[in-house]
Order: sequence, then structure tokens, then C-alpha cells
Amino acid sequence: MSLYSNLPKKNKNELKRDGKTLRKTFAVDDRLYEKLQYLINNVYNTSINKLVNIAIENLVETENISIYEVGYKENNFIRSYLINENLINDLEKLRKKYGISSYRLVNIAIRNALKDEGIDV
Repeated sequence: MSLYSNLPKKNKNELKRDGKTLRKTFAVDDRLYEKLQYLINNVYNTSINKLVNIAIENLVETENISIYEVGYKENNFIRSYLINENLINDLEKLRKKYGISSYRLVNIAIRNALKDEGIDV
């Protein structure tokens, strides 16, 4: 069962947001973002914001922080996301604990979630 398995599939009702959200800007690896887009366009009836929130929540719970090498020609595009306020606070705690930037933690969270989904990253 993947992290995203409880999300509604395409052609089902959209999930509602939980709690207060804040707009945060992160540079996300383009190849990770493209795979999130694939999921929302073809598999789940949700938003990239929801997928990112679930990924961050899982990272906070598991602290499964696996550093990975980014390719030389990998592009990072800066995008804004609506992130639950409590997750922003939790990301800050992880940032201080591990000395890894918030944007890198978000990329690790997304990568972990995609791997859990069975998507090659």
C-alpha cells in the first residue's frame, strides 16, 4: 500500500484541505515534479499540493532522510505550494536537526513518496 493509496482515484470527489495552510516556495527537482504531475493527471483526483503535503507528513513521521545525488543537468524550478502550517514547523525542526535545507528536505520527501508509489526516480 503506497502513501497515496487513500487518495481518491480519477473521477472521484476531491479531498478537502485539512487545517491552516501557508504558501511556501521551494525549488523542486523537475523530474520529481513531472512524476507528481503524472499522478494527478492519470491516477489520483487531487492536487500537487496534497501530494507534497502527504510526502512531507511521511518524512516528518519516519525521518527517512536519504541523501541522493542530483544529476549535473537536473533543473530545479521554484514553485509555490500550499503547505499545512504544522508541517512547515515540523520541516523547520528537521532542518535544524539534520542541517539540511528545507527545499532539499521537500525533495527528499517527494522522492520517498514516489519510490513508495513504485515510480522509478
